Amino acid sequence: MYNLHIIRGNNGYRFNWTEETEDGKVKEEAYIQDDMVDTLKSGQELLWFVLHHFGLSGSKHDPERLRVVREKRDE
Repeated sequence: MYNLHIIRGNNGYRFNWTEETEDGKVKEEAYIQDDMVDTLKSGQELLWFVLHHFGLSGSKHDPERLRVVREKRDE
């Protein structure tokens, strides 16, 4: 079973989840800190983290995969 709790803080995101191991359950934590120069960077990292956590990112050899794409504004 997969789970992931995402908490938005003042300066980034905190992730909490529980992994089941042979020895029992282990609580894990990870952080993404906001970048004051690049305001989209933490949001981009958040989406990548979720894709990787649930195994949805795939590889370049897969016929289809999910990606996080950052685009410049149309002028």
